[in-house]
Amino acid sequence: VSQLDWRNANAARKSTTSRYAERNELDAANHASSDTATDAPTMAPMPKRQKEIPRFNRGNYTETSEPLLWSLPTRGHSNLPSADEFMKSYIAEKRRLGKDIPWEMPLGDEQAVKLPLPIIGLNFPKSATLTLKEFFSCGGLTAIHTSAQQGRIAICMRENLLAGNAPLNGCNHTQDEKTGEVKPNDFFSDIGTQFPCFYSSLHEGGLEAIAEHYPHATIMLVTRNAKSWHRSMSGWGSILAHWRIKCGFDGNLNHTKSDYWHKKWILSTGRKKENYWIDFYNAHTQKIRDFAMKNPSLTYVEVELEDENMANKMEYYTGVPSTCVMDCHPGPKWIREHPNVTGRCLSIGGISQSTKVQDNSRGGDWTDDDDDTGDQR
Repeated sequence: VSQLDWRNANAARKSTTSRYAERNELDAANHASSDTATDAPTMAPMPKRQKEIPRFNRGNYTETSEPLLWSLPTRGHSNLPSADEFMKSYIAEKRRLGKDIPWEMPLGDEQAVKLPLPIIGLNFPKSATLTLKEFFSCGGLTAIHTSAQQGRIAICMRENLLAGNAPLNGCNHTQDEKTGEVKPNDFFSDIGTQFPCFYSSLHEGGLEAIAEHYPHATIMLVTRNAKSWHRSMSGWGSILAHWRIKCGFDGNLNHTKSDYWHKKWILSTGRKKENYWIDFYNAHTQKIRDFAMKNPSLTYVEVELEDENMANKMEYYTGVPSTCVMDCHPGPKWIREHPNVTGRCLSIGGISQSTKVQDNSRGGDWTDDDDDTGDQR
């Protein structure tokens, strides 16, 4: 799917009815049809159709699959400017170069969002990946979180990088199961995986491939307080252990040590290595900011999750109503502890809840995500 295809699809996608309302209508119709069929003769159950294994799945890999090289800046991330401060500098540089600022233009009648498509979210896990997916779904985009119909997004991007293809080749569309209509996937979130380990924003060549093949795309980053992020990650299954063992994010990669990061790991105290992971998180933010500045044809948007005006800023940058910003809890623990809710996301303030999240876009790949903190995002 080319960027022109994304633009054409964007023009045909504009709707005043949210995706959530459409789901409610469909659920009501299904419920009504089932009620009227209670007197129908009993039919023998049809044999269950086996699920097709998605193309991009972990089963294609073994535990001996070697991790790829990764890099983060070693300086400049100790006292990062706020997202607002950086965006002010970024916008000034775009203006100096004579580049368009999409959110300064009115939203066209045939536009769902102000931002160029595709929109690629580079947030780390536990940094609003599901919140962003629900936000853009509410705004009328085909938004994908973790997996597309073809399987895990990260594995798709990893295989494309190694093959020299466009990063989203093969996982950039969704087909309607009833009509057969094929739509481009507009927004991608939670695009990393611990096995086989791949994160476009960390592994060598990942960001460069995005700039090469999608030079007019949008890169989005939602950051949060690094200490809060580490607390949340520490209770999120065993992801940090996988990052160390399977990804080599402690700087020890196949016995080839990244001097700076491996030394920091050794010198970092405490069982959970909090100081190390805080530096790691901030260096990741710095790397993406540097990338945005070096590639002005791309559009970059960064907001802070804890910012009380985050929802309004999202509306300003995207044109999607601020009411589409949801408070999302991806793990099952939160749902178990809140039996009166039907889904993983609530509108901000918890006044009204979203409809139940349907993961029809997922390729059925296994995930070990289990939020032991009850934390949001």
